[in-house]
Amino acid sequence: MDRINSAGPIKQTAVLLFYGWGYNFYRHENQLRADDLLIRTKAGGILAQARAHLGALEAEYRRINLPAPSREHPLPDPRNTEQARRIERCGRAIETVTTAILNAPTPANDFIWLRHRTEGGILETLQEIDVRLVDAAVEFHDRLAESGLAEISAETLEAQVAEWLEPLRVTVRERAERLTLLV
Repeated sequence: MDRINSAGPIKQTAVLLFYGWGYNFYRHENQLRADDLLIRTKAGGILAQARAHLGALEAEYRRINLPAPSREHPLPDPRNTEQARRIERCGRAIETVTTAILNAPTPANDFIWLRHRTEGGILETLQEIDVRLVDAAVEFHDRLAESGLAEISAETLEAQVAEWLEPLRVTVRERAERLTLLV
């Protein structure tokens, strides 16, 4: 039985208006699209928390290792200044990955392509990838949260953060490639 023709005239008009706007609130694909956005937002939030923790550690590092200039020491120690720059670069790397996650593409919601592809299958595949993305974000957050002032003072911090971010970068690239291949 056809849901539109069996509905009353008011409900039929409302459903046709929703269809005309390109929105069908009963479609499974709409739920998957909303879940995809929610998952990526949560992953971005987890990375933002990690970035905030790194920012707090950076402020503490600067407070301890880069004191205000005095007559005896008008310029800060170059090694401490370089380490502060490394910490800043690590923060920018986290922000870059977070931006890539939040701006990751999703399938276009147009009616032409809907006839030729199964959008639900694509969105389910992206959702599986996004779950791995959240797992990698949580792992990165936990590793960074375990770091203290001594760990961020190490010269290997930048390489270590890059190594921890690599699974996130790989997953974002895989997501984009999978979307390109499936469309």
